[in-house]
Amino acid sequence: MATRKVLICDTVDVAALALPDDFEVTYVPKITPDQLLERVADYDVVVVRSRTKIDVAVIDRATKLKIIARPGTGLDNIDLRAANARGIEVVNSPEALVEAVSEQVVGFMLALARKTAAADASTRSGAWEKEKFVGVELRGRTIGIAGMGRIGRRVGEIAKVLGMSVLGYDIIEISRDVLSSIGCTMVDLDTLFASSDFVTLHVPLSPETRRLVDSRRLSLMKKGAYLINTSRGEVIDEAALIQALTTGTIGGAALDVFEKEPPGPEILGAPNLIATPHIAGQTSEAQRMAITVTGAKISQFFKNRG
Repeated sequence: MATRKVLICDTVDVAALALPDDFEVTYVPKITPDQLLERVADYDVVVVRSRTKIDVAVIDRATKLKIIARPGTGLDNIDLRAANARGIEVVNSPEALVEAVSEQVVGFMLALARKTAAADASTRSGAWEKEKFVGVELRGRTIGIAGMGRIGRRVGEIAKVLGMSVLGYDIIEISRDVLSSIGCTMVDLDTLFASSDFVTLHVPLSPETRRLVDSRRLSLMKKGAYLINTSRGEVIDEAALIQALTTGTIGGAALDVFEKEPPGPEILGAPNLIATPHIAGQTSEAQRMAITVTGAKISQFFKNRG
Protein backbone atom coordinates (compact mmCIF):
# COMPACT_ATOMS: atom_id res chain seq x y z
CA MET A 1 0.00 0.00 0.00
CA ALA A 2 1.35 3.44 -0.92
CA THR A 3 2.42 5.76 1.89
CA ARG A 4 0.06 8.68 2.44
CA LYS A 5 1.91 11.91 3.14
CA VAL A 6 0.30 14.29 5.65
CA LEU A 7 1.28 17.91 6.23
CA ILE A 8 0.05 19.40 9.54
CA CYS A 9 0.20 23.18 9.36
CA ASP A 10 -1.04 24.32 12.78
CA THR A 11 -0.74 23.26 16.41
CA VAL A 12 -2.31 19.82 16.77
CA ASP A 13 -1.91 16.87 19.12
CA VAL A 14 -0.42 14.62 16.46
CA ALA A 15 -0.76 11.46 18.55
CA ALA A 16 -4.50 12.11 18.95
CA LEU A 17 -4.97 11.88 15.18
CA ALA A 18 -4.16 8.18 15.57
CA LEU A 19 -3.36 7.74 11.89
CA PRO A 20 -2.33 4.26 10.67
CA ASP A 21 1.33 3.39 10.20
CA ASP A 22 1.18 3.85 6.44
CA PHE A 23 0.70 7.61 6.92
CA GLU A 24 3.89 9.70 6.92
CA VAL A 25 3.28 12.83 8.99
CA THR A 26 5.19 16.12 8.68
CA TYR A 27 4.42 18.56 11.49
CA VAL A 28 5.07 22.26 10.81
CA PRO A 29 2.81 24.02 13.34
CA LYS A 30 3.74 27.57 12.34
CA ILE A 31 4.14 27.14 8.61
CA THR A 32 4.26 30.41 6.67
CA PRO A 33 2.21 31.03 3.49
CA ASP A 34 5.38 30.89 1.38
CA GLN A 35 6.52 27.64 2.98
CA LEU A 36 3.10 26.12 2.39
CA LEU A 37 3.18 27.04 -1.29
CA GLU A 38 6.66 25.54 -1.61
CA ARG A 39 5.83 22.23 0.11
CA VAL A 40 2.16 21.46 -0.51
CA ALA A 41 2.71 19.69 -3.84
CA ASP A 42 4.28 16.72 -2.04
CA TYR A 43 1.28 15.87 0.18
CA ASP A 44 -1.89 13.80 -0.04
CA VAL A 45 -3.39 15.33 3.12
CA VAL A 46 -3.22 18.81 4.63
CA VAL A 47 -4.41 19.42 8.19
CA VAL A 48 -5.09 23.01 9.30
CA ARG A 49 -6.77 24.85 12.14
CA SER A 50 -8.05 28.42 11.75
CA ARG A 51 -4.63 30.07 11.35
CA THR A 52 -3.56 28.64 8.00
CA LYS A 53 -5.38 29.76 4.86
CA ILE A 54 -5.95 27.28 2.06
CA ASP A 55 -6.73 29.55 -0.88
CA VAL A 56 -6.85 28.95 -4.60
CA ALA A 57 -3.11 29.55 -4.95
CA VAL A 58 -2.36 26.75 -2.48
CA ILE A 59 -4.86 24.41 -4.11
CA ASP A 60 -3.37 25.08 -7.57
CA ARG A 61 0.03 23.98 -6.24
CA ALA A 62 -1.36 20.94 -4.43
CA THR A 63 -1.24 18.53 -7.35
CA LYS A 64 -1.36 15.38 -5.16
CA LEU A 65 -3.77 16.68 -2.55
CA LYS A 66 -6.79 14.49 -1.92
CA ILE A 67 -8.18 15.74 1.39
CA ILE A 68 -8.07 18.91 3.51
CA ALA A 69 -8.88 18.29 7.18
CA ARG A 70 -9.86 20.96 9.67
CA PRO A 71 -10.15 19.84 13.33
CA GLY A 72 -12.95 22.01 14.67
CA THR A 73 -15.83 23.79 13.03
CA GLY A 74 -15.69 26.73 10.57
CA LEU A 75 -14.28 26.28 7.08
CA ASP A 76 -14.02 29.93 6.07
CA ASN A 77 -10.21 29.72 5.86
CA ILE A 78 -10.52 27.12 3.07
CA ASP A 79 -11.54 27.95 -0.50
CA LEU A 80 -14.25 25.32 -0.78
CA ARG A 81 -15.14 26.18 -4.37
CA ALA A 82 -11.55 25.69 -5.53
CA ALA A 83 -11.26 22.45 -3.55
CA ASN A 84 -14.51 21.09 -4.99
CA ALA A 85 -13.44 22.00 -8.51
CA ARG A 86 -10.31 19.89 -8.06
CA GLY A 87 -12.20 17.00 -6.45
CA ILE A 88 -10.46 17.53 -3.11
CA GLU A 89 -12.42 16.32 -0.08
CA VAL A 90 -12.81 18.77 2.82
CA VAL A 91 -13.68 17.47 6.29
CA ASN A 92 -13.99 19.00 9.74
CA SER A 93 -15.24 17.94 13.17
CA PRO A 94 -17.92 20.36 14.41
CA GLU A 95 -19.57 17.59 16.43
CA ALA A 96 -16.60 17.59 18.81
CA LEU A 97 -17.13 21.17 19.99
CA VAL A 98 -20.86 21.11 20.70
CA GLU A 99 -20.71 20.75 24.49
CA ALA A 100 -17.80 23.13 25.01
CA VAL A 101 -19.30 25.96 22.95
CA SER A 102 -22.78 25.45 24.38
CA GLU A 103 -21.46 25.66 27.92
CA GLN A 104 -19.56 28.83 27.04
CA VAL A 105 -22.77 30.42 25.75
CA VAL A 106 -24.59 29.57 28.98
CA GLY A 107 -21.63 30.91 30.95
CA PHE A 108 -21.86 34.16 28.99
CA MET A 109 -25.59 34.42 29.71
CA LEU A 110 -24.99 34.00 33.43
CA ALA A 111 -22.10 36.46 33.43
CA LEU A 112 -24.13 39.08 31.56
CA ALA A 113 -27.24 38.57 33.66
CA ARG A 114 -25.31 38.89 36.92
CA LYS A 115 -22.80 41.55 35.74
CA THR A 116 -20.00 39.27 36.86
CA ALA A 117 -17.10 40.88 34.97
CA ALA A 118 -17.94 44.41 36.10
CA ALA A 119 -18.52 43.27 39.69
CA ASP A 120 -15.18 41.48 39.70
CA ALA A 121 -13.34 44.57 38.40
CA SER A 122 -15.11 46.80 40.92
CA THR A 123 -14.29 44.56 43.87
CA ARG A 124 -10.65 44.22 42.84
CA SER A 125 -10.40 48.03 42.70
CA GLY A 126 -11.28 48.18 46.40
CA ALA A 127 -14.96 49.04 46.08
CA TRP A 128 -17.86 47.12 47.65
CA GLU A 129 -20.87 48.00 45.49
CA LYS A 130 -23.56 45.44 46.24
CA GLU A 131 -26.41 47.74 45.27
CA LYS A 132 -24.82 48.57 41.89
CA PHE A 133 -24.75 44.98 40.68
CA VAL A 134 -28.34 43.82 40.89
CA GLY A 135 -28.80 41.20 38.18
CA VAL A 136 -31.60 39.21 36.63
CA GLU A 137 -32.41 35.50 36.62
CA LEU A 138 -32.44 33.41 33.46
CA ARG A 139 -35.61 31.61 34.48
CA GLY A 140 -38.57 33.16 32.71
CA ARG A 141 -36.40 34.99 30.16
CA THR A 142 -36.41 34.36 26.42
CA ILE A 143 -33.37 33.19 24.47
CA GLY A 144 -33.25 33.67 20.72
CA ILE A 145 -30.96 31.23 18.89
CA ALA A 146 -29.91 32.31 15.40
CA GLY A 147 -28.72 29.08 13.79
CA MET A 148 -30.27 25.80 14.93
CA GLY A 149 -27.45 23.42 14.12
CA ARG A 150 -25.84 21.10 16.66
CA ILE A 151 -24.68 23.87 18.97
CA GLY A 152 -27.83 25.96 18.67
CA ARG A 153 -29.98 22.95 19.52
CA ARG A 154 -27.81 22.04 22.52
CA VAL A 155 -27.99 25.61 23.81
CA GLY A 156 -31.76 25.36 23.47
CA GLU A 157 -31.82 22.13 25.49
CA ILE A 158 -29.87 23.71 28.35
CA ALA A 159 -31.94 26.91 28.22
CA LYS A 160 -35.13 24.89 28.53
CA VAL A 161 -33.80 23.16 31.66
CA LEU A 162 -33.01 26.60 33.09
CA GLY A 163 -36.64 27.60 32.63
CA MET A 164 -36.17 29.87 29.63
CA SER A 165 -38.45 30.27 26.63
CA VAL A 166 -36.67 29.33 23.40
CA LEU A 167 -37.01 31.02 20.01
CA GLY A 168 -35.09 29.77 16.99
CA TYR A 169 -34.20 30.87 13.48
CA ASP A 170 -32.55 28.96 10.66
CA ILE A 171 -32.57 29.02 6.87
CA ILE A 172 -33.30 25.29 6.79
CA GLU A 173 -36.36 23.51 8.15
CA ILE A 174 -35.89 21.93 11.57
CA SER A 175 -37.85 18.79 12.38
CA ARG A 176 -40.86 19.11 14.65
CA ASP A 177 -39.49 16.42 16.95
CA VAL A 178 -36.31 18.43 17.55
CA LEU A 179 -38.25 21.62 18.17
CA SER A 180 -40.68 19.89 20.51
CA SER A 181 -37.88 18.31 22.55
CA ILE A 182 -36.46 21.73 23.45
CA GLY A 183 -39.71 23.68 23.42
CA CYS A 184 -38.48 25.88 20.60
CA THR A 185 -40.66 28.14 18.48
CA MET A 186 -39.21 29.06 15.07
CA VAL A 187 -39.58 32.71 14.04
CA ASP A 188 -38.13 35.05 11.44
CA LEU A 189 -34.87 36.75 12.33
CA ASP A 190 -36.30 40.21 13.01
CA THR A 191 -38.90 38.74 15.37
CA LEU A 192 -36.17 36.79 17.14
CA PHE A 193 -34.14 39.95 17.74
CA ALA A 194 -37.16 41.95 18.86
CA SER A 195 -38.56 39.31 21.23
CA SER A 196 -35.49 37.89 22.98
CA ASP A 197 -33.76 38.86 26.21
CA PHE A 198 -30.62 37.03 25.02
CA VAL A 199 -29.68 36.56 21.36
CA THR A 200 -26.96 34.02 20.60
CA LEU A 201 -25.43 33.56 17.16
CA HIS A 202 -24.57 30.16 15.69
CA VAL A 203 -24.37 30.77 11.95
CA PRO A 204 -21.55 30.03 9.51
CA LEU A 205 -19.76 32.90 7.81
CA SER A 206 -21.01 33.41 4.26
CA PRO A 207 -21.86 36.35 2.00
CA GLU A 208 -25.41 36.14 3.36
CA THR A 209 -24.40 36.17 7.03
CA ARG A 210 -21.58 38.73 6.87
CA ARG A 211 -22.74 41.65 9.07
CA LEU A 212 -26.02 39.89 9.64
CA VAL A 213 -26.23 41.88 12.86
CA ASP A 214 -26.20 45.51 11.76
CA SER A 215 -27.50 48.76 13.22
CA ARG A 216 -31.05 48.00 12.10
CA ARG A 217 -31.16 44.59 13.80
CA LEU A 218 -29.55 45.95 16.94
CA SER A 219 -32.19 48.67 17.07
CA LEU A 220 -34.87 45.95 17.16
CA MET A 221 -33.54 44.50 20.41
CA LYS A 222 -35.03 45.21 23.79
CA LYS A 223 -33.25 47.99 25.68
CA GLY A 224 -31.86 45.61 28.29
CA ALA A 225 -31.23 42.64 25.99
CA TYR A 226 -27.88 40.95 25.50
CA LEU A 227 -26.04 39.73 22.38
CA ILE A 228 -23.70 36.71 22.41
CA ASN A 229 -21.44 35.61 19.56
CA THR A 230 -19.37 32.42 19.49
CA SER A 231 -19.67 31.82 15.73
CA ARG A 232 -17.64 34.17 13.52
CA GLY A 233 -16.76 37.78 14.25
CA GLU A 234 -17.71 39.05 10.82
CA VAL A 235 -21.39 38.26 11.30
CA ILE A 236 -21.59 41.40 13.48
CA ASP A 237 -21.00 44.96 12.30
CA GLU A 238 -18.70 45.92 15.16
CA ALA A 239 -19.04 49.66 14.60
CA ALA A 240 -22.81 49.31 14.94
CA LEU A 241 -22.39 47.18 18.07
CA ILE A 242 -20.05 49.74 19.65
CA GLN A 243 -22.67 52.40 19.02
CA ALA A 244 -25.45 50.24 20.49
CA LEU A 245 -23.41 49.53 23.62
CA THR A 246 -22.29 53.12 24.03
CA THR A 247 -25.81 54.54 23.72
CA GLY A 248 -27.40 51.82 25.83
CA THR A 249 -29.53 50.55 22.96
CA ILE A 250 -28.83 47.06 24.31
CA GLY A 251 -27.85 45.91 27.77
CA GLY A 252 -24.54 44.30 26.88
CA ALA A 253 -22.71 41.77 24.75
CA ALA A 254 -20.34 38.84 25.10
CA LEU A 255 -18.00 38.14 22.20
CA ASP A 256 -15.64 35.22 21.77
CA VAL A 257 -14.95 36.12 18.13
CA PHE A 258 -14.18 39.39 16.38
CA GLU A 259 -13.96 40.95 12.91
CA LYS A 260 -10.18 41.04 13.37
CA GLU A 261 -8.35 38.79 15.79
CA PRO A 262 -6.83 39.95 18.05
CA PRO A 263 -9.43 42.73 18.23
CA GLY A 264 -8.62 46.43 18.31
CA PRO A 265 -9.10 48.94 21.13
CA GLU A 266 -12.35 50.32 19.71
CA ILE A 267 -14.43 47.20 20.34
CA LEU A 268 -12.55 46.28 23.52
CA GLY A 269 -13.27 49.74 24.91
CA ALA A 270 -17.03 49.42 24.47
CA PRO A 271 -19.05 49.44 27.72
CA ASN A 272 -20.88 46.39 29.06
CA LEU A 273 -18.81 44.03 26.93
CA ILE A 274 -17.33 40.69 27.90
CA ALA A 275 -14.50 39.70 25.53
CA THR A 276 -12.67 36.36 25.35
CA PRO A 277 -9.94 35.24 22.90
CA HIS A 278 -11.82 32.71 20.71
CA ILE A 279 -11.88 30.07 23.45
CA ALA A 280 -15.45 28.73 23.26
CA GLY A 281 -14.22 25.40 21.95
CA GLN A 282 -11.05 25.40 24.05
CA THR A 283 -11.67 22.64 26.53
CA SER A 284 -9.23 19.76 26.80
CA GLU A 285 -12.04 17.31 26.07
CA ALA A 286 -13.29 19.13 22.98
CA GLN A 287 -9.86 19.74 21.51
CA ARG A 288 -8.79 16.12 21.84
CA MET A 289 -12.09 14.89 20.42
CA ALA A 290 -11.86 17.31 17.48
CA ILE A 291 -8.47 15.91 16.51
CA THR A 292 -9.45 12.28 17.09
CA VAL A 293 -12.61 12.63 15.00
CA THR A 294 -10.61 14.33 12.24
CA GLY A 295 -8.04 11.52 12.21
CA ALA A 296 -10.82 8.95 11.94
CA LYS A 297 -12.34 10.81 8.99
CA ILE A 298 -8.99 10.94 7.19
CA SER A 299 -8.46 7.20 7.71
CA GLN A 300 -12.00 6.38 6.58
CA PHE A 301 -11.61 8.50 3.45
CA PHE A 302 -8.67 6.42 2.25
CA LYS A 303 -10.32 3.15 3.27
CA ASN A 304 -13.28 4.06 1.12
CA ARG A 305 -10.98 4.75 -1.82
CA GLY A 306 -9.44 1.29 -1.51
